Amino acid sequence: MNLRNTLKYISTLAVVAAAVFFFYLQFKNNSDAIKAYDFRINFYYIILSVISGSFALLTAPFVWRIFVNSYLKEKLNFTESYVLYCASAMFKYIPGKIWTYAAQIALMSSKGISKVTLLYINVVSFICLAFVAAVFSLYYYLFCVKVTDMGIAIFIFVALIIVDVIFIVWHGYIINYLIIPINRIFRVEIEPIKTDKMIFVYTQTIYFLAGILLGIAMFFLAKGINMGMPFVNIFGFLAAISMSLVLGLIAFFTVGGLGVREGTLFFVLRQFSNIEAALILPVVARFLTIIVEFFMVSIAIIIGIKLGYFNDVIKKVGLSDG
Repeated sequence: MNLRNTLKYISTLAVVAAAVFFFYLQFKNNSDAIKAYDFRINFYYIILSVISGSFALLTAPFVWRIFVNSYLKEKLNFTESYVLYCASAMFKYIPGKIWTYAAQIALMSSKGISKVTLLYINVVSFICLAFVAAVFSLYYYLFCVKVTDMGIAIFIFVALIIVDVIFIVWHGYIINYLIIPINRIFRVEIEPIKTDKMIFVYTQTIYFLAGILLGIAMFFLAKGINMGMPFVNIFGFLAAISMSLVLGLIAFFTVGGLGVREGTLFFVLRQFSNIEAALILPVVARFLTIIVEFFMVSIAIIIGIKLGYFNDVIKKVGLSDG
């Protein structure tokens, strides 16, 4: 194991350990409030939360399919994109997001799409997600919390929309500057790849709907564990989830953003909810997310094996072993 991999695993363990220790201290320091909390489960709301969250998670392979199909002659159907995306996404629980990217390369090797293109797709998808997350977050802090004057708030929000439009129209030139650090991290030479502007519009629209579904899922989850929160808090949930998703992806050395996402949720939820909600909701949300993701991956693997989507990879592995 080289020094880089060693540091990667050490960083991952450090982040997870720090998050566990932080939540342990918070639970310990607020034990009286936690004990007094009337913990009752409403399975009706929990099921609604899982359904809403599942539909939100299904948008990821849908977005990935839109981008990938724009570079393929033989287009992927949704079933195939679901299988290939979910099978590769499970590797995010190995330290370093590079494993998900490597799995996509292996699974897509027979489709005629280069590894550079796949990396490009992952980068621009993240940028689209970041813009949507910024919209949710800024809307909450500027117009709900009102951290500044209304005039300044409107100016900042409009400026964000303008920057987003500029990115969509001139994404090739912009990414030409953004890919420099990406090239260094992944040791590749990416050149801007032309993408239809409407794909960015579709992607951000889908991510916007996914964000709303995740906010609704969090609201139902809060109701499902007897945390009486008004529906107006949905905007706070949207901001919390958006920031946690982006920061979790930026922290590429973590396993599935573990620790980073929960910490972000805690600090944002603490601003508009009680300490019980800020502590319990992130933990329960992560638990349910892992269950749903494991279920999605299991279904993807079963379908992939049955329909032969992994045959090319299996053959290559067999040849290499021989």
